[in-house]
Amino acid sequence: MGRLGGRIEARLCRRALVVGMGALLVWLVGGCGSRQGEPQRQVVARVNGQSITKQELYDFLETVDNGDAARRALDALIVRQLIRQDAEKKSIKVSAEDIEARMEGMRDYVLATTGKDFDAWLSDTGQIRSDLDARLSLQILTSRLVIPDRDRREFFETNKTRLNDLPHNNESVIYRQIVVPSKEEAEAIRKQLAADKSMSFAKLAEEKSLDPMTRSRGGMVGWASKGKMTPPDPELEKVLFSLKAGEISQVLPVPGGVTASAPAGQKAPERWRIVKVEKHIAPHEITLEDNQDVIEEWMLSDPRFQMQLQQFFTNLRAQGKVEIVDARYKLLSEIYEKSQQTPQTTMPPAPLPSEAPRTAPSRRPGRRGG
Repeated sequence: MGRLGGRIEARLCRRALVVGMGALLVWLVGGCGSRQGEPQRQVVARVNGQSITKQELYDFLETVDNGDAARRALDALIVRQLIRQDAEKKSIKVSAEDIEARMEGMRDYVLATTGKDFDAWLSDTGQIRSDLDARLSLQILTSRLVIPDRDRREFFETNKTRLNDLPHNNESVIYRQIVVPSKEEAEAIRKQLAADKSMSFAKLAEEKSLDPMTRSRGGMVGWASKGKMTPPDPELEKVLFSLKAGEISQVLPVPGGVTASAPAGQKAPERWRIVKVEKHIAPHEITLEDNQDVIEEWMLSDPRFQMQLQQFFTNLRAQGKVEIVDARYKLLSEIYEKSQQTPQTTMPPAPLPSEAPRTAPSRRPGRRGG
């Protein structure tokens, strides 16, 4: 889920005055607005004891790139309002259960890719839960406004085989490991953890593990799907799927080349490990309801549906009566006036693809656990 923060942030704040996919995602998954009710005198930084306030930050944004940063933010807020008003007019709502269903998958994704629990990840990335809820709500509303249920169902049926390879649609585990140079040391660490239940497996992994790929994430390896581990490791797979969430394995040998290498002709150094299963994802039927977010992501990444999405926003801007009061945003005002003078066109349905796209999703959290 290090991909969640990095890849979501990579989508943010592109040229929002031009109606395109980059611009649309500014407000769908990014935070360009401020929280209501916070005093603008709030201190956001201090330099040698001298404060910089939120109001000073806002004022500065109005001058960056000749005001483009502020115009992008204002445009994003306007579009957010237009979406919510359109959804209300069409009686389209997002429930707390809808948001929680998406959040459950995000928690798994964060855990599997960063090794951190969700609250710690939010804190590290400077987010709060209410902000994330608002962005998810807006994302769900937009997809429901743009994508007809019939198209969503047909796309799911056409692309169902692609979902077979995603971890959350298989019996899977999310697990950590600690890799050390000897069996004796691995045994000692295991006994230490067994004797002191308050001791952190992740902290010990950061301190002791020899595996550079997982050590910085508290030993987090990520997902392993039953029968689909790469490279295949039958012994490890058997152990992982015999453990319950929270359980730690016996000491296991590390196959040569997994975490250690040696010059050609020389034997790789010996490595041993213990593993801990953080979550067990049970096997279950693949349904559209459990894959709504990944189906939406695939659809809105498809050029044919991008055209439909772009047309939706063109129409939304043209229909809305937007008055820009502040003279500093004259350029934005002119853009909206022009869009409202342009004859509205209908939004044709996007054709369904004849075959599944070949690219994999940028992310897909797991949902079910045990």
